[in-house]
Amino acid sequence: MFKIIALLVLLSVSMNCLANQVEGIEVKGKSSVMVAPDTYTLTINIKERGKSASKIKALVDDKSTRIVKMFVKHGIKQQDINSANVRMFPLYEKPSINLENSELQTKFNKHEKITFSNQKNKRKQKTSVIRFEVSRTITVTFKKISIYDYVLDDLVKLGVSQISPLEISISDQEKYYEQALMQAIENAENKALKIAQKANVEIGKLKSLTESGYHSPSVYRMASDAGGGFNSQVVNKAITAQVIAIYNIVH
Repeated sequence: MFKIIALLVLLSVSMNCLANQVEGIEVKGKSSVMVAPDTYTLTINIKERGKSASKIKALVDDKSTRIVKMFVKHGIKQQDINSANVRMFPLYEKPSINLENSELQTKFNKHEKITFSNQKNKRKQKTSVIRFEVSRTITVTFKKISIYDYVLDDLVKLGVSQISPLEISISDQEKYYEQALMQAIENAENKALKIAQKANVEIGKLKSLTESGYHSPSVYRMASDAGGGFNSQVVNKAITAQVIAIYNIVH
């Protein structure tokens, strides 16, 4: 008797689920908006070495000042230039090779003065600062790719130590994504209409809509050219949106 009741309950639930299911057409809509990059970030490094830390620092500062003035001359605002990152390293003389006492006795005259360590009976190693290295990193942000070609020429002439690959990005990506999203919804509706026409049915109201995909280009890099006559170009990037839509079928 219990088995019969359980079976009846199961059949009742199954029938209710079937009754509650609404027929519909499920489609995916997708769209991409091609956008030109509009933000460029250039990072350069100035590096000098010498025996006097103060003189080397002054040399790096002077070169940095000339580079910043060059950027300003090309229309880059002062607030878009960051030159605060300065580093200084002492460069040490390489230590001499350790030699055991027995080895030293065979290599040196008895009249020569040899100094040994107390614990390991080895020759003492002395290190001393022989030079200093001072470097400054300058980061610049600008909006026109044409500026890149002009400043590269000038940077090469000024003798910078390193030019990092140009970082390229798109500002206000959300605005372009919303455009792609609206187009993706329209694409889904057009697909549903074509399917309904082919199936000889009509679609009703939109039952559900799910945002299922998003893609936008992250910051990417373009290698710098070491030669003259620069002529840089960038390609448009795609910002993509995708949705899943379900439309009711009208009987």
